[in-house]
Amino acid sequence: MKTVVIVGAGMGGLSTAARLAQSGCEVTVFEARPQIGGRLGELRRDGYRFDTGPTLLMMLEPLERLFGDLHRRVEDYLDLALIDPSYRVYFGDGTVFDSTPNIARMTREIARKISPDEVPGYLRLMGDLSAMYHAVVPAFVRKQYRGLGDLFTPYQVGLLLRHRLLSNLWKRVAGYVRDPRLQMLFSFQTMYLGLSPKDALWVYGVLTYMESGEGVWYPRGGMHRLPEAIARVAQEEGARIYLNHRVQEVLIEGDRAVGVRLQSGEVLKADVVVVNVDAPTAYRELLPPTTYAKRNFKNSCSALMFYIGYTEPLPHQLHHNVYFSRDFEANLRELFEEQRVPSDPSFYTCLSNRTDPTDAPAGCENLYVLVPAPNLTGEDARAAAPRVLETVIARVGLKRECMRFVETLTPHEWQAMGLWQGAAFGIAHTFFQSTAFRPSVQTPFGNCYLVGASTQPGNGIPMTLISAELVAERIMGKRERKG
Repeated sequence: MKTVVIVGAGMGGLSTAARLAQSGCEVTVFEARPQIGGRLGELRRDGYRFDTGPTLLMMLEPLERLFGDLHRRVEDYLDLALIDPSYRVYFGDGTVFDSTPNIARMTREIARKISPDEVPGYLRLMGDLSAMYHAVVPAFVRKQYRGLGDLFTPYQVGLLLRHRLLSNLWKRVAGYVRDPRLQMLFSFQTMYLGLSPKDALWVYGVLTYMESGEGVWYPRGGMHRLPEAIARVAQEEGARIYLNHRVQEVLIEGDRAVGVRLQSGEVLKADVVVVNVDAPTAYRELLPPTTYAKRNFKNSCSALMFYIGYTEPLPHQLHHNVYFSRDFEANLRELFEEQRVPSDPSFYTCLSNRTDPTDAPAGCENLYVLVPAPNLTGEDARAAAPRVLETVIARVGLKRECMRFVETLTPHEWQAMGLWQGAAFGIAHTFFQSTAFRPSVQTPFGNCYLVGASTQPGNGIPMTLISAELVAERIMGKRERKG
């Protein structure tokens, strides 16, 4: 029986704990904060409930695989609801568009709100993205990379050429649909990764397919139910989870991990240590000096968050809503090139009480607002927050007297959570920070592993679940599973 210490109870740490405990390991998880879930946190105030980070779930397969591998059913732990329409889009020219994974309804919406001439291009786009998605995930995402040779196999090179994976997303989408509104609609999803769609590779069009092809899901009760469910499974398998226990350092003897030292000074020995902390932070603060600690990782952008307790109905809002800037390209340039808080920002709103009425008092709304903003290497989003809030108030049509409270979260708070430079989406998905180039789940130290969004395969809940799968396979010496 291997003894395993896991640092951090985010989705990656909890999923790894559940897998290893089920495999017979003695697993202990230490979480520095009073709440599990990492970025999947929860805020409650005055009868309102908010998810503090991610608000939707895409690509259900990794979650279903986790529960299936542990001989359980997702539906026994979570009540997942398909949100349809996926979201309502407010374009800068005043067009209001409801996006849906239902192909028939989507074609009618495009024909009615944009142009019938755009429908064939939309259908071709979805078909090509579907083919790419089903080829890329098994070949590039759910893969153990032990070196660059694992990236450039003949099969992978063939896929790269066949699907033109390294071409530009923004330009490729424009080859399917001509209307700028649809070009925005089918490319902005890379901003979930903190990446400009103008700079993104075509391969990241898989995000568009995950959203527009497979739909967005929501666990009733809130996104925080996800880590709670996985923690429950881990504990059922025998894992122990301790909150308010900060790990000060990973102990290394020779070139191998032998345990951890808590902030209290207590030392715990272990055969294996798994670090569920943002990779740059882990290498700089928890592990002995290596070249990784000096590496100048390129980070994603951050996010300026507002959680608003609103005392009147907002009938024009759906569960998910996207507001595009009047000049989207200027928005992208200011955010990603100039690293400034955009003068006219695009932003996202969520009202989970559309699906869970108890998330707000009767007749009220729990309005969640996410505005992409520079990380701490750029303009101070904290100073710009009042101006940004004014923009949100004007575009959503809020009344100040109905805003019972506004809780604000800035890049400074994201940094306090352990995200390097306050980058809410972790390290960026540039070419040299993706696939085999992304920080490996195996650190340079024996028996010490990384898991989470800033390791392979990447950012987002599905990728983090796959990361945990890859780590568990490494630790247990299992062969890589295909498909």
